[in-house]
Amino acid sequence: MDDAEGLVGGPGFPGPRYRGRMTSATAGAKLNQSVRKAITLLRVTAEDGNANVSSLARAAGLPRATALRMIQTLAQEGFLLRIPGDDRVLLGPELLRLARGTDEQLLLREVARPVIGDLVAAVRETVTLSVVAPDGGLDLVSQVDAPAQLRPQSWVGQRFPLHASASGKVLLAVYDEERLERFLVEPLRRFTPATITTVEALRAELARVREQRYAVVRDEEEEGLAGIATGISGPGDDLLGVLTVAGPTQRLDRQRGRSAVDHLLRAAGQIGSALRRGRPPSAALEVVARAGG
Repeated sequence: MDDAEGLVGGPGFPGPRYRGRMTSATAGAKLNQSVRKAITLLRVTAEDGNANVSSLARAAGLPRATALRMIQTLAQEGFLLRIPGDDRVLLGPELLRLARGTDEQLLLREVARPVIGDLVAAVRETVTLSVVAPDGGLDLVSQVDAPAQLRPQSWVGQRFPLHASASGKVLLAVYDEERLERFLVEPLRRFTPATITTVEALRAELARVREQRYAVVRDEEEEGLAGIATGISGPGDDLLGVLTVAGPTQRLDRQRGRSAVDHLLRAAGQIGSALRRGRPPSAALEVVARAGG
């Protein structure tokens, strides 16, 4: 797609990553190592269905006796579970209860709220947040309007055609081949002369989205409307939501588009880092610094 050419590429798709476990805000802080060891015990237990005291001690780099005391304490509080006659250590009911009370998408919205405000101030265009719905579609759940008088209408609660929207292209780009094939069974509806309506062209477009890690549309669903989107993924690296900058095509031109991409990827990086705080970085994706940050 010609309008996407010349925009700054960046690793903000499906979700920007950060390089280290500690952010700049915590890099200089003295962290409690016992708490970090306890967290390691919980993580390894979650990942290893056959975890026992000895294997957990090795994973945490602790003497077995020290690891045992920590495990006993966590078990007493309900965060770990030791079954009599079974050497394994399991996640406890209290940890599972707390996890059930956490709405990942609600957390995403709360984390994103101040970041979106800053992004709108920086790009002076409308910013939306869409979340991946249980049926696999995208629901637009938050919108902060541009300060300009000429701005898009409210889209909260709406869904957009995946092949003709920036957010939709981000979602399609993370589909596996089987799911993408199912999507492509239906004809690609034309909304404007710029809409992509052939399978070959859409596949080529999705390849560009994967490479540059953001999606761009110009006049594809509605003439005069442009958008740039990138994904946000959670601790499990699954796509949780999509952050989009949208505005009139005449205003969100190539020059302003380049700047908007930089700001968008940084914002998505902030949200993703907050959601993954304390998790090891993924080797598959890099920090958004390559995008100009």
